[in-house]
Amino acid sequence: MRNFTLILMFFAISVANAQFAQFDATFDMQHGDVVAADIDNDGDFDIIVSGETGGNPKTVKNAIFINNAGTYTLQGTDNVITPGHFADIKIGDFDGDGDLDVIFNGNSNNEMGKGIALNDGNGIFSRSALDVTSATISCGFADFNNDGLLDYFVIGNGTANTGTMFFQNGDGTFTKDQSSFRNLNLVDPDISIVDFNNDGYIDMFISAWDDTAKSRYSSLLINDGFGKFVALLQPNLIRKGFGSSVWGDVDGDGWMDLLLNGDGGADGEGSSDVYRLYKNNGGNLEPKATFNDYRQISVGDGARMVDWDNDGDLDIILTGWSGTKGRQATMLFECTNATNFTYTENALSNTDFPGVSESSIETADLNNDGKIDLLITGYNGNQATQVGKFDKNICGYYLNQSSKVNIKPTIPSALNHQIVKSGEETLVTLSWNAASDIETPQKSLTYNVLLKNTTTGKWLYNPMAVIGGEKDGWRKVSQHGNVFTNKRWELYNLPAGNYEWSVQAIDANFVGGPYAVLKTFSITATALKQVIEGVNISNSDGKLMINNNTGNNINIQIYGTTGSLVKQISVNHTVSLSLNRGVYFIKVMTTNKTMTKKIVL
Repeated sequence: MRNFTLILMFFAISVANAQFAQFDATFDMQHGDVVAADIDNDGDFDIIVSGETGGNPKTVKNAIFINNAGTYTLQGTDNVITPGHFADIKIGDFDGDGDLDVIFNGNSNNEMGKGIALNDGNGIFSRSALDVTSATISCGFADFNNDGLLDYFVIGNGTANTGTMFFQNGDGTFTKDQSSFRNLNLVDPDISIVDFNNDGYIDMFISAWDDTAKSRYSSLLINDGFGKFVALLQPNLIRKGFGSSVWGDVDGDGWMDLLLNGDGGADGEGSSDVYRLYKNNGGNLEPKATFNDYRQISVGDGARMVDWDNDGDLDIILTGWSGTKGRQATMLFECTNATNFTYTENALSNTDFPGVSESSIETADLNNDGKIDLLITGYNGNQATQVGKFDKNICGYYLNQSSKVNIKPTIPSALNHQIVKSGEETLVTLSWNAASDIETPQKSLTYNVLLKNTTTGKWLYNPMAVIGGEKDGWRKVSQHGNVFTNKRWELYNLPAGNYEWSVQAIDANFVGGPYAVLKTFSITATALKQVIEGVNISNSDGKLMINNNTGNNINIQIYGTTGSLVKQISVNHTVSLSLNRGVYFIKVMTTNKTMTKKIVL
């Protein structure tokens, strides 16, 4: 593969000559994905891109651009990250070795369009044998069952490619589970992850075409605490598909709000040219603002919510074809009143930003100057603008020329951990006090936990950030913290060993503050799990249901997450108990056996 270098004058660009620049004039791309991440651990953002050319026939386009102190060089090794059409690229440390790995999917009809790529620590990737099924279109990762291990999911088109969760086990293997998605028959699904209801468990949002109902599909899937998902009805949500969803706390109330776009045809809205901003009002979505008319014409990453001008409010950058403007558009809307969700169009939308549809964008501080920058890919249509004329498809960046520099968040304080053991169950609760930030409202800060098993040397929660030294807290990715706005995080049944942990705050531009001083704790071996046949414990419509079919009395002790005894009863049949919402350990005892189960109500 040929090498070339593009000199980026990162530290000499002035307002007068600011302009959009492509990584390479020959690299044209649409219907793809662009991701900024420090894959070679040298303290700056590298770029991973994949998509396709326009025209007929279309050609898959893939590249990794390595950042060397402001100079981007096309990586000379074979690139195994090749999703192509409708590319979806996510970053995470799958093997716990401290390096940034990649999961990718794309709407390709070959095995090379999907997979997991493991990093050797220098930004060189090799394909893993980990299963990604035959699914395409959307993928991602998080600790979905709060056991401290990174899980992942994939989802594609139709019932043959239904969504699949892969739960990581303590030995590094993965357990495959399709139970949460078995009834879905979707086309072009896009998934974003968020803790929507602030309960400490990672939820999902899916938008797609429902090929069974023959309608658009948009749904919140709420995590039950075990990595199982149940749809949460949102009567105010206007369903969209063939678009994207973005999360951010606009009004500073600590609840993640939703920006949703896509083609219409459901809930009385035929228009495909609407981006709609919803307030998350304590778990209920309420429409607050619309942005017309912009049709992305692609799946995933058509918009971002960031604080472009570092004034403390979340601004919106969105892309798509605009019938009113008669061209593709890349729009910046400045927030003028966060409480009321009001926005005004910024002049950059019509002067400096080249417009795109068939688009994917990313925001990251590319030159470490304290201002968020914009990466743009998509179909431009050979527009002649103030910033020049480009090929029909573009892939490049715009360096933010705002005058104000972002200030990092402070360090979270009062870190504490609590360990509760009940039979074979162990609960570790991590907690901390809020950090603060000059620009970002305190409740809008997200948090990024690091967790490492020092006995094995394996990362459980790799923070994807620098730890210690001058760049302490500098993030290797541009995204929310891994526990969102929570300041308390529960971990279940960690393996025996010694652990260290800490947390940092993340502001509205995904900039990380310094880490708090590392804390340590130890987990001792737990008893082997016992099962009592004939006893079933479940959550039934928010109530604790205990079914006893053993024919004998069983003794029940119910404990809270602090280890305190909440209730003690004897059961010889079926009983339903109303308890406060939360997590409980249920200890079941017979004359010769004891069983403990975690339940989330």
